[in-house]
Amino acid sequence: MSRLKVPIFYYHSIGNQGPETLPSREFRLHLELIRDRGFTPVTFSELLTLPLDAEGDYVVLSFDDGLLDNYENAAPMLDEFGYKATFFVIPGFDDVVRWVNPKTGQWSDSEKSGFTLPFPSMNRQHRRQLHDAGMEIGCHTMNHPKLNDIPRERLANEIRQPKSLLEDQLGSDVRTFCYPKGRYNKAVLEEVATAGYLGACTTMPAYYDWKTQKLECGRFLVEDHRLFGKILEWAAPDHPWTQPLCTALRVPLKLKNTLF
Repeated sequence: MSRLKVPIFYYHSIGNQGPETLPSREFRLHLELIRDRGFTPVTFSELLTLPLDAEGDYVVLSFDDGLLDNYENAAPMLDEFGYKATFFVIPGFDDVVRWVNPKTGQWSDSEKSGFTLPFPSMNRQHRRQLHDAGMEIGCHTMNHPKLNDIPRERLANEIRQPKSLLEDQLGSDVRTFCYPKGRYNKAVLEEVATAGYLGACTTMPAYYDWKTQKLECGRFLVEDHRLFGKILEWAAPDHPWTQPLCTALRVPLKLKNTLF
């Protein structure tokens, strides 16, 4: 009987400025909860290869967008705790500064009126150092478009091309993918499968278990450490709150992904 039931958490900015970043002290509380509850962090690709009857309690930490503060602030804390994580990066944004509007919380890939908070991106040297430290580098497209909004003929440039580029830079396989803003459709799924990715992450809240489609793995975006702890607690295979929790969180997230 399958007992594997794993929460995948995702983050964007750690320890930077403004409302769109998770304070470093709060991220540390997440790591302490993982340690105190006896969970073992694995990379996303490691999770995808675990047997469904694997013993133990596992968790995946993932980071979207390849922001420089992931390297500067999150990675040292992960190293301190001896934890692995997966970083979904955007090689087309090497050394690019992204901007946040502090009033709306919206992001822009270029500087414009109202977007006053800068968020620099990692480059190939940062990615290589994370890889050499045992972290997983996954792909988050070449230029971060909403994949369901672009012509099918552009999909290969956003899904296959960055995979090949990252593999050349790292000298190893890039096995996992993450959909920008959680957006995808049938054509996108087919392209991701054809490109040879082992699995891909969405933004819909769900635990990874025997029912999970590997190219549509759900994740939790949680900042408050108290809810983070509850999601760890509810990872028990037979916990009754699991489905109500995911259903409740899914409605506002679907609405948000429709609007933006």
